[in-house]
Amino acid sequence: MEGAGRSPGRGRSPRIPRSGVENLMPTVTFLPGYRKVTVPGGTTILDAARAAGLSMNVVCGGQGKCGKCLVFIKEGTATFDRDKYRRFFSDDEIARGACLACQATVVGDVLVNVPAESLIQEQKILVEVPGQEGIPFNPAVRKYVVRLEPPSLDDTTPDLTRVLEGIEKQGGPPPTSIYAPLDVLCFLPLVLRRNEWNATATVALAPVGYRLSSVDGGDTSERLYGAAVDLGTTTVVAYLWSLTDGRILATASNYNRQISCGEDILSRVNFSRKSGLSQLQQLATESINEALTTAADTAGIDREEIFEVMVAGNTVMTHLFLGIDPAYMITEPYIPVVRRMLSTGAGQIGIAAHRNAEVYTFPAVSNFIGGDIIADILATGMTDREEATLMVDIGTNFEAVLGNSDWMLSCAGAAGPALEGGEVLFGMRANPGAIERVAIDAETLTPTCSTINGVRPRGICGSGLIDLLAELLRTCVIDRTGRINLDISHPRVRKGQYYPEYVVAWKKETSVGKDIVMTENDIRNLIMSKAAIHGACMTLLDAAGLEPGDIGRVCFAGAFGNYLNKENAITVGLIPEMPLDRVENIGNGAITGANIALINRKRRKELDAIARRITYIELNAEPSFMDRYTSSCFLPHTDFTLFPHVQQMLEACRAKQGVRSWQA
Repeated sequence: MEGAGRSPGRGRSPRIPRSGVENLMPTVTFLPGYRKVTVPGGTTILDAARAAGLSMNVVCGGQGKCGKCLVFIKEGTATFDRDKYRRFFSDDEIARGACLACQATVVGDVLVNVPAESLIQEQKILVEVPGQEGIPFNPAVRKYVVRLEPPSLDDTTPDLTRVLEGIEKQGGPPPTSIYAPLDVLCFLPLVLRRNEWNATATVALAPVGYRLSSVDGGDTSERLYGAAVDLGTTTVVAYLWSLTDGRILATASNYNRQISCGEDILSRVNFSRKSGLSQLQQLATESINEALTTAADTAGIDREEIFEVMVAGNTVMTHLFLGIDPAYMITEPYIPVVRRMLSTGAGQIGIAAHRNAEVYTFPAVSNFIGGDIIADILATGMTDREEATLMVDIGTNFEAVLGNSDWMLSCAGAAGPALEGGEVLFGMRANPGAIERVAIDAETLTPTCSTINGVRPRGICGSGLIDLLAELLRTCVIDRTGRINLDISHPRVRKGQYYPEYVVAWKKETSVGKDIVMTENDIRNLIMSKAAIHGACMTLLDAAGLEPGDIGRVCFAGAFGNYLNKENAITVGLIPEMPLDRVENIGNGAITGANIALINRKRRKELDAIARRITYIELNAEPSFMDRYTSSCFLPHTDFTLFPHVQQMLEACRAKQGVRSWQA
């Protein structure tokens, strides 16, 4: 073990007391904010940072694969195998005590400097919902203004019955179908008498019958609100609606605070198994409440007047949000506790809404096809179409659904973290400074890049990586296997310290003090990621007995898909080749589906039926998938007949290459 210890860059291992590190309680101080935390000896700097309230950028979940959690040991004692992770650092960084927070362990008191780029920063979070105006407005919660006759010796009708009959007279459901919670009954007599028997009753459609959510004094009929929430693994997005007139009042987004317990789903399930379930549930609730509070403040409303919340999340996120143990979903035979749509009171799980507001979660198909995908399906409208639709939602994991109004097939798999910036040397999330668009001049090999927020580049996010991969192929800098052509005499094409590489941005142009490059190893990881997705799509087509030409349209869902260049996605073989006008970016399908289910009670009733109609195909048990995957590990594919237009483009490129004069 190499020590990143008392003197930055010193190669000696610090001495560990024979009594064992578990008896030590060193203090870790994080710069530049001087946050201090005391932890047991042997704790990783990453875990110490989490304890100090710092959100480190660990795309790989703390496995030492992404190199994003760079920190510098300024003083003190920590252990770190620098030789093992040497590829992530420059010589200057090593001299300054560089290490990976997820792999360095604390031995004694230590002073750690955390660069800004190693922290999770503001992300480009997709909140726009296209086509929202086409959703029929028919909410499941309504208010009824009732003006009641007071009781007398001649009329001893109970207060509740009096209110329920008043609701029926205003066009509401019959009294026998309405359930009244105990806390409403406790306040009911005082509310009615203080307000001279004039009140507003809020009635919500429940899974069985109706529920009297509240009775308020006076006329509050115009103040009725609902929220749709996309509870993502990384981010939370909320839409606040007026449920009286169907207006979107505000939107808000923020990070899912569960990131502090693990970047990916598997890490969080393992965290929950170590007595962390209640903490994860609390963090999910806090994340949603932060978004609801921001939206409510923007709209100028009281959160207590939010009477419905519709939450779309994957199967694990839904379990964690509700405090249900997800542990058995990651071990054979991979069974979730529940798959159907659930509802619970906001007060029971701590959601910042009216205490009797109903919080709904989407149903799931399996532990891998969750409520977020059901919401995506709702957003695509594929259940109302005769033509076959292929919907793909891409992240570290991907989900794909193929079908129409009569049938649906689904599958899911691990795309790997490359498309979200992991396992790519300069890959990063969609934060400010991320290169999100790339074009390369075919004559000069000079790239033109655009970054998020227009600031100096510091890395490349997923959409930029696909652009770059396609442009390198289109300009013949790489071949169909992803190998960089070092015969090209150009300063941007060079042999790097570990792999051949292409320089995307020179050191003087960046904000990280390094050349930003795409290495041959990065390309290999990206090809494997795209191959998994293409192989899954082809496996679904095989199961349905269809060819790529039979697909009526392809829908990309999620933030990655929304910013993806459709032509470049086809060029690299991410999806089957087809006319570009058949490919749609539907944006954040999860929040779109949650909005639909919030404001349209008919659509909400269909959710469980949609989930039951979907046949799930386990790729690991499907013999054809591995063949499909292997064939897709080329650019765009081993079989050029599947990509005739890409073939023509590459042949034209090769024809020009022989006469091209490269310019610096």
